[in-house]
Amino acid sequence: MHVALIEPPKFYSPTNQTSTIVIPPLGPAYVAASLEAAGHRVSAVDAIAGGIDRFRPFRGIYLRGLSPEEICERVPADSELIAVGCMFSAGWLAVRELVRALRERLPGVPIVLGGEHATALPELSLEQAPVDYVVLGEGEATMVDLVGRLARGEPAEDTPGTRVRQRDGSTRANPRRPRILDVDALPLPAWHLYDVERYIEFSQPHGTVRGRFMPMLATRGCPFRCTFCTSPNTWTQRWVARSPKLVVDEIELYGRRYGATDIHFEDLTAIVRKDWIVEFCRELVERKVEISFQLPSGTRSEAVDEETAHWLRRAGCHEFTFAPESGDPRVLRAIEKRVSLPRLFQAARFAMREGIQVSAFFIVGFPEDTHASVWRTLRAIGRCALEGFSGVMLGAYSPQPSTASFRRLQASGRIREIDDEYLLDLFRFEDLGSRKTSYSERLSSRAVTVYVWLGFAIFYALFFAARPWRLAIFVRDLFQRSKSNKSARAASNLLRDRLALRRSGSR
Repeated sequence: MHVALIEPPKFYSPTNQTSTIVIPPLGPAYVAASLEAAGHRVSAVDAIAGGIDRFRPFRGIYLRGLSPEEICERVPADSELIAVGCMFSAGWLAVRELVRALRERLPGVPIVLGGEHATALPELSLEQAPVDYVVLGEGEATMVDLVGRLARGEPAEDTPGTRVRQRDGSTRANPRRPRILDVDALPLPAWHLYDVERYIEFSQPHGTVRGRFMPMLATRGCPFRCTFCTSPNTWTQRWVARSPKLVVDEIELYGRRYGATDIHFEDLTAIVRKDWIVEFCRELVERKVEISFQLPSGTRSEAVDEETAHWLRRAGCHEFTFAPESGDPRVLRAIEKRVSLPRLFQAARFAMREGIQVSAFFIVGFPEDTHASVWRTLRAIGRCALEGFSGVMLGAYSPQPSTASFRRLQASGRIREIDDEYLLDLFRFEDLGSRKTSYSERLSSRAVTVYVWLGFAIFYALFFAARPWRLAIFVRDLFQRSKSNKSARAASNLLRDRLALRRSGSR
């Protein structure tokens, strides 16, 4: 069967740091590899690589990438199934527009939707767009099963791990598929279908820019159940690690094939078990792999002690991110964030003594937040600067669909409807240029907006005041390809994309 996998355009704002990140699509590449291994023909239409420096206005923001019309033109005419990803609900409005255009262009071809948004809101997705199948959670096994049934002409309505639109217009909810436990048996991402070189050359990765980067996954899932996180619904609470040897094999492959010099692990929580991460580092050292790596997505601090930090640095790790989220112990308990702030700062010191840069994620405006708890978070942010952290990412709380926190807000009546404005708010929570929406009874929307700005001001004022030479390094980084930390990378992305926006506006 011929399957067309589509990576859709993404929402973009120059003041939303996360939206400036441009990396090859790991999820679709894994799904493509599994489908090819099952004997199917796969084509990839990547709207981001195809329009990496192109922007168009959309609902007061921008979309980066190809237009729906251009995407439709690139879908092979003999495609027998189209699969579209929607990683987060913040991007659903753009994906919805694309799916409608695909249905008009190819009316008889089944359309499959996957990703965290599809898993969180399958009924809404089927209601708002002409989607035939929604894949829930991990996609590889479900897609292989679904496509196989369709290729053989077998009934597919009861495929585990899907929500299906039936012929009479009703929808059918099938049981969720168990997690894939033998992750070592999965084929490596089908990067031959994507313009990897375009991403490497564009050089706006998730982490610090240190040469030619490649994204990777060494583990899947997260064992924790933070109330604001989509992971428990999408991945369950099972953390599964690949064989360290096979991970290093993949790293060596990317060094040979793409000239990769820096690996960016996009794992939800890469460091959970000390024995695994130390074994991985030993494998790199013993095989004398000349490459560096970083963990830009956030990881746990519990397993980072002196020995772990030593092995991380010796193996080539140069930066990672902790995610304390709040500086208030009461809020941490309420959101079930099982982190000890004293232990986190101790782990950060171990890493920084080894020469590893450490940054941190924080959130203000949790439903449980008060002015007092937010000030404790701001003090923790200031401490990060004084301790020597290389950066912070601070956003407003956003009630992501399917999370425990979201369900509580629905039950209390604070969220009444999942409308377009709510979905746009899911993008604005990290956008410095947008007014935030408060979901705390004790904080106004204006207060949350001010606190986000204040948190960044506190960190960077102390960041430069405590170590004045960093200002010179920061300015230098703006004018060279390599960046010393994520803060410099974010500022460089902002300047670069503003120029691209001007060019897009002049077309």
